[in-house]
Amino acid sequence: MHLRPTLAPIIALLISLIPPHLPASETNGKLAFSVIITGESSGSLEAMTVDGGSWFTPRKLVHTAALIRHPKGTILWDSGLGTALDEQMDAFSWWEKRLFQVENVQPAITQLASEGLSPNDLFALIPSHMHWDHVSALEDFPGVPIWVTPDEHAESEHGSPPAFIKSQYDDTALIWKHITLQPREYEGFEYSLDIFNDGSLILVDLSGHTHGQLGLFLNHPSGQRYFFIGDTAWTAKGVTSNRGRPAFVDWLVGVDSDYEKNAAQLDKIHQLHRQYPELIIVPAHDELVNRSLAVFPEFY
Repeated sequence: MHLRPTLAPIIALLISLIPPHLPASETNGKLAFSVIITGESSGSLEAMTVDGGSWFTPRKLVHTAALIRHPKGTILWDSGLGTALDEQMDAFSWWEKRLFQVENVQPAITQLASEGLSPNDLFALIPSHMHWDHVSALEDFPGVPIWVTPDEHAESEHGSPPAFIKSQYDDTALIWKHITLQPREYEGFEYSLDIFNDGSLILVDLSGHTHGQLGLFLNHPSGQRYFFIGDTAWTAKGVTSNRGRPAFVDWLVGVDSDYEKNAAQLDKIHQLHRQYPELIIVPAHDELVNRSLAVFPEFY
């Protein structure tokens, strides 16, 4: 049976309007992840975390890592707060210590050890970026390759507090692996890297907050998808409203390396949220989103 010629263009148009689907993951259901909450802020108002946020809504942003189990290797995404945090924060001024005050610190290495896990169980540690609250625990994981882009590593080497604290990564025993994203478009992002070449874990370029910030798509075999966006936004409200951090916060502490570029990245993520409302977007510090996921030692 053949379609009449007059219908073929219409059907082709309708097919083109169907949202694209990702290639099926080849992990055979063996991909799992868990959010590790390593501490939380002492508290602030939502208006301090997102432009247009409420001055009456308290927030207690969290500091997280994510343990991702894949058949080819286990990855730690971000490191969270580490065992040497108190000494590291000596690099802050009196004002910065109070601004970034944290509570309930439980380093990832301590939580992993309680479940019989050690650095030897990790294939790689991939920071979304090298700001102090994301790499505080690098030296807790000796021998684990640290995946960073050359731009991110260079910025951290030349950076200064409060964004970067060099004592967190000045151990000469640390193993650095410089990675290069490929010019392959993925979900609107021009550069990407398929970590295991199976469509399950995809790194994308989210530079703006820092010069080499990474984002991570996790495509679970169940069909549920996640997008870990580092600090492109601190809260989910920033994504849904397409509003970045307040300009006065950036003025106070110089949050973004490139404020305008970060805003452009946030707009991409906002559009992605609208295109795929079922996609779970995970800002690194949003306590509501992170606590709604599988929290260590539970896994999804």
